[in-house]
Amino acid sequence: MTGPGPTTEQIISTLGERRKDRAPILEQMRLARDANNGDLYIPLPELDRNELPAVINFVSTGIDQMGRRIGGLVPDVFYPPLREGIAKSMELARTRRRANMSWWRTNDMQSKLPRRARHLVGYGESPVMLRPSYKQGIAKWEVRNPLTAYPCATGDPDDITPPDCIFTFQRSYAWLVKNYPEQAAALNTGVGYGQRCDPAERFDCVEYVDAGCFVLAVLGKNVNPITMWSNSSTPGAPFVELERLPNRAGMCTAVVPQRITLDKLSGQFDGMIGMQMTAAKLTALEIIAVERGIFPETYLVSRPNETARFLAGPFDGRSGNVNIIAGGDIKSETPNPSFATTNTIDRIENAARATGGIAAEMFGESPTNVRTGKRGEAVMGAIVDGAVAEAQLTLAKSMEAENRIAVAIAKNYFGNQRKSFYLPGAGKDTGFVDYVPNQVFETDVNVVSYPLAGVDVNGLMVGIGQRIASGVMSAQTGAEIDPMVNDPELERRRITAEALDRAMLQGVEAQAQNGMIPPHFVARMKALVMGGMSLEDAMDKVQKEAQQLQATPAPQGAPETQPGIAAPGAGAEAPTVAPPSSSQSNLADLLNSLRTPMRPNPGEGRAA
Repeated sequence: MTGPGPTTEQIISTLGERRKDRAPILEQMRLARDANNGDLYIPLPELDRNELPAVINFVSTGIDQMGRRIGGLVPDVFYPPLREGIAKSMELARTRRRANMSWWRTNDMQSKLPRRARHLVGYGESPVMLRPSYKQGIAKWEVRNPLTAYPCATGDPDDITPPDCIFTFQRSYAWLVKNYPEQAAALNTGVGYGQRCDPAERFDCVEYVDAGCFVLAVLGKNVNPITMWSNSSTPGAPFVELERLPNRAGMCTAVVPQRITLDKLSGQFDGMIGMQMTAAKLTALEIIAVERGIFPETYLVSRPNETARFLAGPFDGRSGNVNIIAGGDIKSETPNPSFATTNTIDRIENAARATGGIAAEMFGESPTNVRTGKRGEAVMGAIVDGAVAEAQLTLAKSMEAENRIAVAIAKNYFGNQRKSFYLPGAGKDTGFVDYVPNQVFETDVNVVSYPLAGVDVNGLMVGIGQRIASGVMSAQTGAEIDPMVNDPELERRRITAEALDRAMLQGVEAQAQNGMIPPHFVARMKALVMGGMSLEDAMDKVQKEAQQLQATPAPQGAPETQPGIAAPGAGAEAPTVAPPSSSQSNLADLLNSLRTPMRPNPGEGRAA
């Protein structure tokens, strides 16, 4: 199959080279995996037996504890506006942030981060791959197993975005036949002519990604892991290309963050695996010695001039049967474990804790009788805070690169499609997010940050509260670094509104108690609030009703002119129509006289 990018043969050859180069690293990763899963066996060749470890699994506990602390908090993302102070540009930046948060929520980042943190701590790297999801119309995050990741090596150890990357995974033959029937028919399945491959048989699939293409291939049976060529005489190709698609994002969609080490990739607890196995071996031998002490070794000793023999037996002490002998005596010998064994095991365990940076508090223990909260916090902080901070900063850097890839996928695959996602929670992240990628993402520049890297949620809250109380930090800054506050500005407005609500309630209560507000107006506000109206709307409605009542005069003696249960003059009664005053009467007489025409004098107009 032709297309952009390297040929399938080149990809398979590159995979063989990278497997050879990464062989020591992968072997150490597998050892860490087996130690974490408790799958390491203790060989005891002198006793011709194997034992499972019977000591504390420091590797598993350390990986879980560090993974919870590193990945238990989802960081925040910030998209700067291109034109600071311009309302439209700032609104677009806010929409970019909300769209990014919706991507994270849709991809369940809250569950993926703890897994990635465990990969970073246990294996030393945490690869992730992004691909377009046509069902959801966004980028899909896929956390990949470091044991099956083969990124292209670069000269910069801090470069987490390789130019290309190869991943491997397994699929059944039934899956291959269902999805790629023609390619499956051409593959070397390890069976001869006329024979059918078991549908449950697993095959290694190879996935390649670079800036130009996605390639999926499958390896046949009996393929050499280094040369990647088949050693089998059975028919079929040693590898077959299943699919090749162009990468419209224009960049490699794999990101591979790594722990900061000296010169080679390693997990945080690689140095303590040997100590744990040594302690487990000593413990196994001690347990075997104790078991032999319960059921001691027996010997048959002949008497002088006699030959000892068993008439019934020999039987093990655990069987409950009785040994019957003749011509001799049975003597037993009870082995006792050395007193130094326990001390040696304790020393090894202590060295393993120190090497892996595992505090006794992680196991719910305290090495001394001083068990104050401050002491435990100080010990845990000295041991884990630095490692947690470094890992969180590494993941934050990785997620910035992943966001840029997600933006490229959104614009190049779904650029003109309107997207809508629902964001639960509080603040500006509540409700639906509506956007068109090509209109919103003017830039892919983003900043991913943890509130205080290395500090857990409880310690962060205590520290924020203490700094605000001591006056060295403002409440606004505390809200900005608090992971529970999604929108500090909106939260500030809500705090102000709540303070005004309290002041408004106190004012209404004081005026009602002093008789300045008639009781039935208070009752009316209560009825409106209980009916679902907000307090401010209820007060506004009662105010308008009172103004309407006061602006509509009623005839004297009408019921609405009476104060009722309110104090007279408090404004509960409507104004009455009173008789005119003397001034009003004089004014009316004057107006009437002005409207009356004047009569002419009878003597005027005659000649003299």
